[in-house]
Amino acid sequence: MATDLHSRDDWPPGRVLVQSATYNERENIEQLIEAVLASSPDVQLLIIDDDSPDGTGQIAREIAGREPRLHVLVRRGRRGLGSAILEGFQLARKRGFAVGLNMDADFSHDPADIPRLLVALDPPGGKPADVAIGSRRVAGGRTVGWPWSRHVASWLVCWFTRWILGVPVKDSSGGFRAVRLSVFDRIDAANFAQGYAFQEDFLWRVHRAGGKIVEIPITFTDRTRGSSKADFAESKRSIGELLHLARITWLGK
Repeated sequence: MATDLHSRDDWPPGRVLVQSATYNERENIEQLIEAVLASSPDVQLLIIDDDSPDGTGQIAREIAGREPRLHVLVRRGRRGLGSAILEGFQLARKRGFAVGLNMDADFSHDPADIPRLLVALDPPGGKPADVAIGSRRVAGGRTVGWPWSRHVASWLVCWFTRWILGVPVKDSSGGFRAVRLSVFDRIDAANFAQGYAFQEDFLWRVHRAGGKIVEIPITFTDRTRGSSKADFAESKRSIGELLHLARITWLGK
């Protein structure tokens, strides 16, 4: 197996690590890095790139050479959104961060909303949450630029997660979420869904462990640069993984 590529190893200490999994995001990566690091001086950013043929990982590594708050992991010989997100959270824990914040790399999630998610995770005078979701489906949330087919598919997945898997959230498929990393001490981190169903799988495990999940409204804007990585094979795999979770939920196996 080819050896992974990393940026510099001397990470500064920090509490919040924003992470974004990438594959062929050359058109967005520089602007994403700039916007995320500008959102708060207290956050650091990890790019987890699946060895993009278009050089996304190389661009990020070059920027990381002059920006100490940016870190890059180029994974070689393995691929998948869910596994990349999980690996990012695990690396954040290993590096001593308390909070991991996941977001897409295509600007469908607005980096300016990062501080709002962090406040939702630790509301002043309120009970801390384990997961704070940037939600398209609570009051004030919305989606811009999707065709009707994607609205229908998203609605079906969210309905399935809420009513079949029993997870009390309205937007289970959204990837914009802040996570208190100590929640991994209470959930089984083995055999996670490897693809897009990771998002629902993770919330399912947190809920079954008694974790607190909150949602705040965001505007999700469909990408304007680059192309979606979802395809029929990935959709088929995700459906199978969700049905597996349903079987465990109702039959215990």
